[in-house]
Formats: sequence, C-alpha cells, structure tokens
Amino acid sequence: MEREPSTPKLYHEEILKHAKTPQYTSRIKKVDASGYAVNQFCGDEVKVDLSYNNGAISDIYINSIGCSINIASASLMAGELKTLSQKEASALIKTYKSLMNHKTLETDYGNQIGSLSVMESVKAFPIRIKCALLCAQAIEAAVSRIGV
Repeated sequence: MEREPSTPKLYHEEILKHAKTPQYTSRIKKVDASGYAVNQFCGDEVKVDLSYNNGAISDIYINSIGCSINIASASLMAGELKTLSQKEASALIKTYKSLMNHKTLETDYGNQIGSLSVMESVKAFPIRIKCALLCAQAIEAAVSRIGV
C-alpha cells in the first residue's frame, strides 16, 4: 500500500494556544512608543504599545484583530521582545522577517527568534505569510519610535 504524501500542518499546537489565549493583551500604564499595521487584503490589524525603561522594553501591549495566525504571531513576538533593547528588538524582527520570507538564515536562527520558530510552518502556505508578518510591521514601527 502506498502512503499519501503528508500535508504540511498550518496550525502548530503552540500557534493554536496563542491564538485562543493571546498574551500581552492588557493595556499598559506608560506608553513610550506605538505602532500599527493593517493587512489591506483581509482587514487584519495589529496595534502595539511599548514601554521602555533602562535601555530595554519593559512592558508591551498587543491588540491583534483577525485570523489565528495574526493573533498567535503577535502574542509570540511580544513574549520574545520583552526585556530586549531597541537594537536587539530590531534584530529579532529582521531575523523573523527573513525566516518568513524564505531567506537563508544562520543555523542558530531558532535561538535568535525563540518561540517564534513555530511560525515557520506558515511558510508552506504562502498566502498566510503576510498574516504572520503583520505583527512585525506594527512592532517595527513602534521600536523605531523609541526615544523619538
């Protein structure tokens, strides 16, 4: 009996967990920078507020509206960003965007993006990559405004 080829899995268990119960959804008291991104194709949105203290992101608020991939990627990224400096946050975003855009990365990219590595499964569904990157656009906008 011949086996059917396995179908790539879009919804990794961790993606579903963060989509159902996103993290960093409580408003923060002190907002030092904000960012916003919208996917014009489907209407998904991400708004982010950052608090910055002693050279690092000290608090983060994410409001993602839309599909599970959008919500999960924003929740996962928020967790990776907390305590990073502006330079480290920019590097994380750059590495994540490179991963999602099928660029060749160093072998230790998993260490660089941490829990966001589960989003790699989305690459098998090219139409969904924009969903996974929407949070990166909003956060990149906020990070670029830190200290401005």
